[in-house]
Amino acid sequence: MDQIELDQRMDQLACQLRELGLEISPRLDPHVRINTRAKRRLGCCWFSLGGCVVEVSSRVLEDPELLRLTLVHELLHTCPGCQDHGPRWKACAQLASRALGLELRRTVQVENPPGPLRREEVKYVLECESCGAVIQRKRLSKAVKAPWRYRCSCGGRLKRIR
Repeated sequence: MDQIELDQRMDQLACQLRELGLEISPRLDPHVRINTRAKRRLGCCWFSLGGCVVEVSSRVLEDPELLRLTLVHELLHTCPGCQDHGPRWKACAQLASRALGLELRRTVQVENPPGPLRREEVKYVLECESCGAVIQRKRLSKAVKAPWRYRCSCGGRLKRIR
């Protein structure tokens, strides 16, 4: 799907939601941003300078229904009082779900995902000098950088072994 088709798709969905009486922001950027680096989320809605931008992961472009669901979910965040997944967003999502035949929720279970959401390897290993407990970390953290400042749950000192 190219950028023009994606933008048209979002515009159509925004019109459908407005027809339902939902207050989709008039300051919505008409261009959907595509994030090729997003691993944990399918989409998000950014607010800046009084406007809002919808962004989707490139992974959802391969599945038209998942793209539709993600765009509607993010468009609902542009409604007044719907920036989070609170009661107002849930009420709007319920209305949109019934009208559009979707099952909108805060999170989505993806069947046969096009790729893993995130597959990280353990890069760092800490060990307790007292009890020998092994603590694995996938990312560089304060404890990995300065293990002498931290303690194991047994109270022993930590040392980095990898």
